[in-house]
Amino acid sequence: MELLERSTKIESPGVLKAGNPGKSLAYWQGRTAEIAQIQQWLTNENTFLIGIEGIGGTGKSMLAAKIYDEIAGFPKRFWADVSNRAGFSDLARQVLTEFGFPVPEQEAQLVEALIRCLRSGQFLLIIDNLESLLQSDRLWGSLFYGDFFNAWVESGGNSKMLVTTRERPELKGFEWLSLKGLQLDEAVAVLTVLGIRGDLTQFVELVDGHPLLLRLVADLLKEEYPQDPDLSRLADLGLGNLRQLLTDSQVVGIHRRENVGMVLVLDASFNRLNELQKVLLLNISVYRGAIDSAAAVAMLPVSSAAEIEGELRNLVKRSLLVEKLNGRRRFEFQAVVLEYVRYKAGDRTEAHQKAIGYYRSIAKQPPWTTKDDIKEYLEIFNHFYQLQDYNSAFDSIWVCDDFLTLQGYYIDQVELYGQLVNKWEEIDDRENCNYRASLTSLGNAYFSLGEYPRAIEFFQQSLDISREIGDRNTESKSLMNLGLAYFSLEKYQRAIELFQQSLDISREIGDRNTESKSLMNLGLAYFSLEKYQRAIEFFQQSLDISREIGDRNGEGNSLGNLGNAYFSLRQYQGAIEFFQQSLEIFREISNRNGEGNSLMGLGNAYFSLKQYQQAIEFYQQSLEIFRKIVDYNGEGASLIGLGNTYYSMRQYQRAIEFHQQSLEIKREIGDIRGQAIAWCNLGLELEKVGQESNALGAYRNASELYKTMRLDADVQDCNNAIERLSQSKTPVVSRRGFWAWLYRLWRWVRAWFRQ
Repeated sequence: MELLERSTKIESPGVLKAGNPGKSLAYWQGRTAEIAQIQQWLTNENTFLIGIEGIGGTGKSMLAAKIYDEIAGFPKRFWADVSNRAGFSDLARQVLTEFGFPVPEQEAQLVEALIRCLRSGQFLLIIDNLESLLQSDRLWGSLFYGDFFNAWVESGGNSKMLVTTRERPELKGFEWLSLKGLQLDEAVAVLTVLGIRGDLTQFVELVDGHPLLLRLVADLLKEEYPQDPDLSRLADLGLGNLRQLLTDSQVVGIHRRENVGMVLVLDASFNRLNELQKVLLLNISVYRGAIDSAAAVAMLPVSSAAEIEGELRNLVKRSLLVEKLNGRRRFEFQAVVLEYVRYKAGDRTEAHQKAIGYYRSIAKQPPWTTKDDIKEYLEIFNHFYQLQDYNSAFDSIWVCDDFLTLQGYYIDQVELYGQLVNKWEEIDDRENCNYRASLTSLGNAYFSLGEYPRAIEFFQQSLDISREIGDRNTESKSLMNLGLAYFSLEKYQRAIELFQQSLDISREIGDRNTESKSLMNLGLAYFSLEKYQRAIEFFQQSLDISREIGDRNGEGNSLGNLGNAYFSLRQYQGAIEFFQQSLEIFREISNRNGEGNSLMGLGNAYFSLKQYQQAIEFYQQSLEIFRKIVDYNGEGASLIGLGNTYYSMRQYQRAIEFHQQSLEIKREIGDIRGQAIAWCNLGLELEKVGQESNALGAYRNASELYKTMRLDADVQDCNNAIERLSQSKTPVVSRRGFWAWLYRLWRWVRAWFRQ
């Protein structure tokens, strides 16, 4: 049970604790059985997810904080409070950073990165207030949390995850602790330590040992009657009928009784506040999360900062606010108290407007480097959204939309624009240009996350509306976006039709930027159909326009794609020239992904020219970059390139080492094709070093994986190798599978040069 005293407990040496629960454990009482149960689960190698469930105010977070602070083992721990619907990307990035792991540039790779992190050691991850992430149907309201939890249940490891929640998610694999009130002796001990007198046992039984109720009553008595905080004085505070109300036959069930009791006690506490305290409490309830005194002063500018600070601390003494001392003093509501105060506040239009003014006054101007730099704009969005001023909400995030895109915060874009799209659809505001822009942004975010059918859905809506109202510019961009989505689904003919329509409109309206991109995308589609000469024509036209309008990134991509095409035509020297030019541009504009891809292309070209030492140098450079930016696909491809180069140099043991590393990565990210290729390569190399039985196993693994993908030609290659090894004691290794691999690899790599 928490008393608002600062803990002086010394942490165990060698334990990294990240995140701050903000809970004091100085006067903890009880919960012995609950702690023992959780300890048992934490030491069970088959338990990966633990949940503490209970109604508001039962001490779920306090119990989790006790575990976080004092449990043995787990040299690294992280506390994440998601009460403000924190996005998964924010959580994952923070955990990876605090635990010393690289953070992927691509947001869609965060789930697998966090799983790999947790599997690599013995970590404890606590997620507090999980119910904030759930919808009314108990399904996930935020992208990727469900994927993460499901992946963790399937993979598991030595790490453990502990969550607190009011509602259980629809997810298997949890061990659940249903948290009730304190035991009679524990609750009596709490009231005794707090200095409360009277019939403590009777009162504890009346409120079922509910921790927050006990605390609210105790603090109310201590504030109003510091010399004699006796339970008999509750009548003087308007709670004389508490027993009668809580034992009324219409109040059925423990939870119902606790809810009624909570409202009665909160009413009594609120009524004893002075007018400034009441107004302050009601107004600051519009804020999300913890605030400092400056945010509170913005609500009541006629009062001094010192006066507001003093009243905030008085509200803490009554347990109506919680004080957090983490670098600087901040204040926040308990969830139950916040619900009560917001209900009490009614119309909060003026308070929202004051909050908007406050955040505008402190908002950081660009350039921005971290998401924390734009947090005020996200808060402004929230307040305009609550005021149902959706156009202003859109404007508040549109100013930082490019930053969110460049930094890879696609999940945030989905949630922000998704809210606006839903509201505009409700009010049928189809001609609103902000609605169309939100549809496009939503489609782009889903596209970046690899959810192409969802992207198509929103791009199609944007296209239909733009045609309906005659917006040719948006029509052209929507057609191009649709083409990219179909291209990613390998529906190349459909993509070509859409790219061509986009190209025609962009030329008609003089939009050179969209024209350049449409040409490049047409080139990519023809390239995927192995019509390389046609692809070169489009890539060259795109390159010319990019140079004309000064689009360095577009120029780099066009050069890289020309390198792809010349490589596929086996004109390796020409490919090298284009890759070298693209490499110089990507280095100049600090495009690390493009740099890695160009290096990979150079490695492949020199490999094909049998200049193996140069190939190794380029593969090694690409490997270092992909590892630094946490691009698992690129890392795997670089390792495969290195493995095959060493194979060609007859350094088979080195080749095996690289292909084993690539296999491990492909398994981690669920790349079945990549796993099959790695097994094939290992089979070739194991034959060369005389490990025929292991080579057989490798080919069999590859064959099974190719069967799941229905790649019959590859299955036959593997089966031929299996038959040859089974019949001959002195096998002659076929090179067919090896060169087939190189072709397949390049078809895969070329997709990286898309816009």
